[in-house]
Amino acid sequence: MTRKQTNGQSVAEIIAETAPAKARNFGSNRFLLLGRIAGTPELRHTAAGKAVLDFAVATTVAGRPEFHSVVAWERSAEILAQYGAKGRELYVEGRITSRVREVEGHRIRQVDLVVESFQLLGRRLAAAGKADEESAVEGAA
Repeated sequence: MTRKQTNGQSVAEIIAETAPAKARNFGSNRFLLLGRIAGTPELRHTAAGKAVLDFAVATTVAGRPEFHSVVAWERSAEILAQYGAKGRELYVEGRITSRVREVEGHRIRQVDLVVESFQLLGRRLAAAGKADEESAVEGAA
């Protein structure tokens, strides 16, 4: 069933009226970054035993560095901890989350980028020449 637009009614309003409740959610929660790993990622485990890796990815915007908080879980965390080193080029895709945490009595809202897929680019800085390891990392996640 199609419906004509009436005066003053936007297309979004018409869609909201005619779409089922599940389809009314608009938006996207995705990111993709191409940058370098900043700092040395350190693998840790939750109380439930899940591997988690918090690290930063550095990008450049208008000649200025930007640092993004990235979180990898389980197998992605283990692979990035093993093969990802400071300065290593990385392409990463995922979803955006936010959380509120307490720091010195102040509530801070932190935005995290959660890894869903990634690809390590270039050579491993510490051990160039291990081609078998490099090919195992391609497309991992």
